Amino acid sequence: MKVKTRTILVAPFLLVAYLLWASGRPFSFQNLSSDHILALSEPLAPDSSLALKCSSYFHTIENRAGAGPSTSRFLSSDKIRNHIDHLRVYLRCFVENDIVDETEERFSRQLLPMFSQKVPLMSEKGGWSSMEDHPGSFWRNYLRSAHGKGIVVSLAESDAANAARLVNVLKAVGNELPIQFIHEKALSADAKHLIFNASLSQDSVFSQKISFIDVRPAIEKGFGAAFKGYNNKWFAALFTTFEHMILMDADVVPFVKPSELFEAEEYLAKGAFFFRDRELSEAISASKFAFLRSLFPESSHFNFSVDPEMLNNNFFNYHAKHVMESGMVLMHRPSHISGLLISLLLQYWHKTGKIMYGDKDLFWLGQLISGNSRFHFNENAAAAIGSLENGLLCSAQLGHLDKNFKLLWTNGGLSLCKRNTWLYDFFRHSFLRAKFQNSIGKMKAAYSSGIKISQCVLPASIKQLNGEKSSNLRCNFNKNYSYGCGGIFYCAKSEDGGRVIDFSTEEKKWYNWIVSVWSGETNNAQGING
Repeated sequence: MKVKTRTILVAPFLLVAYLLWASGRPFSFQNLSSDHILALSEPLAPDSSLALKCSSYFHTIENRAGAGPSTSRFLSSDKIRNHIDHLRVYLRCFVENDIVDETEERFSRQLLPMFSQKVPLMSEKGGWSSMEDHPGSFWRNYLRSAHGKGIVVSLAESDAANAARLVNVLKAVGNELPIQFIHEKALSADAKHLIFNASLSQDSVFSQKISFIDVRPAIEKGFGAAFKGYNNKWFAALFTTFEHMILMDADVVPFVKPSELFEAEEYLAKGAFFFRDRELSEAISASKFAFLRSLFPESSHFNFSVDPEMLNNNFFNYHAKHVMESGMVLMHRPSHISGLLISLLLQYWHKTGKIMYGDKDLFWLGQLISGNSRFHFNENAAAAIGSLENGLLCSAQLGHLDKNFKLLWTNGGLSLCKRNTWLYDFFRHSFLRAKFQNSIGKMKAAYSSGIKISQCVLPASIKQLNGEKSSNLRCNFNKNYSYGCGGIFYCAKSEDGGRVIDFSTEEKKWYNWIVSVWSGETNNAQGING
C-alpha cells in the first residue's frame, strides 16, 4: 500500500519533469519550414547575391536547429515537406550553382544521409580524376567529371541473363554507345562473364564496349536495403559517369539504334525525354494527391517555379497513377540532378514511396518538385504489341511508339510469359488448356518462346473516355487474369477512339528478327541480312 501511495505521489513530478525535458530538447530542421527560416533570417537587400542568400539561409538553420535530422523512413508529412524544402534550397545553392560555403558539407550529409561522399568502384580507370581538384559540393564535382553519352543499366545478379540478351540486341541494332552496368549488391564473376561474352563479336565493329560500376562504397551502410529491385535504378542514374545517359532496365528491348534517341527533338529541346505508361484507371486518393502537390516549390526567394503547362496530365486532371514508364529514360544529368536526388528521397520515405507505383512516376515528379520543368513526354502512350485476337490485343509487353507509330522499344522482355507459371496456369485456366491443345509441354515451350509482333493497339485515352474530369475512371487497357502468367497480361481494345496499327511487311520482318535475337533463336546478331 505504501509503495502504491509513493508511486501516486511521485508520478506527477515525473510527468512534469519529462515535459520540461522534452520542451527543452533541441529540434531538427525537419521541424522548420523554408518560410520559417526565411522569416528568421537577417533581412537582405532584394538584389543580394545568391551566395549571400544561401549562406544566410543555412547559417540561420544551424543557429535555430540544435539537433540533427531523423534518418527514419517513417517521417510525418510535415517533416518530409520541410526536409524537401531545405534540400531544394541546398541543391539550388551548392549543386546547380558553384557556391562554396562552410555549411555545405554538413548539410549534404544531413539532407542526403544515404551517401558516403565516396566514389564508386569502376572496372576501368580514369573515371574520377577531376573530382579532387575542385572545392565545393560532392555532387557538383561529381557532375563536373561527367562526360560523353552512353547507356546505363541498373543490374542485380538475377538480371544477368536479361542483360546479356539486351547486349545481343544492342549489337543487332548497331549500337555504338558505351554501356555501364551499375550494381549496388555483389555481382558474381559468372554474371559478369555472361554479359561480357555477349558483348563480343567475331566482327569487332559489332562488339559492345561495356564496364561495371560498383556503387557500394558510395552508399552508407544500412541504407542500401531501402532500395531493392528496380529502386536501385536511382543509384545507376546518379553514379554513371555519362553526361548524357539512356537509362535502361535489363529487360528492355530497343528496336532502333539508341543514339538516334539523343537526336529526337523532344530530347534536344529539354534535355530529358520520358516515355508514357499505359493509361490505366488506377488513381490515388484526394488526400495523397494533396500531399504530393504540397511538396511543389512555392517560394520565389530562390527563384523556384513550375511551368503551368507541366500541370496538365492524368495525374493532375484525374489523380491517376501510371503517367510514366521508366524502363527507358533519356536525361542530361547535370541539368536534372536535383530532381534525381529528390526522387531518390521520395522513394526512401514510406509515406511518399508507397503512393505511386514503384519508381516510375517519381522520375518526373521529382523534377517538378525540384523546380525543374525541363522535360518532355513522348506523344503516344504505351501500346499493347503482338497480334489481335477477337478484337483484343493481350500481351505482357508494352510498346513505345514515336509520333509516326514506329516501334522504338519495349519492356518486359520478349518471351510470351516471363514468369515460370506454366504448370499452375495449365490447371487453373481452361482457356489456356484449350489454346495449347491440353498439352503441358506445348504450354511450357510457348511460355519461353518469343512473341510474334504484327500489330499494336493504342487504346482511347483517359480523357477521351472520361471527359475533362471524372471521379470514377474507366480505361480500355485492362488486366486479364485468364491469360495466367501471374496476372501481368493486359488487354487493349481500339473502340471508343483508339487505334490499331498494322505494321508493314518490312517492319514485321525487323521486329520479329529482333525477337529472335533476344530469345536466342538466332545466333546472328550482326544484321538481319548478315
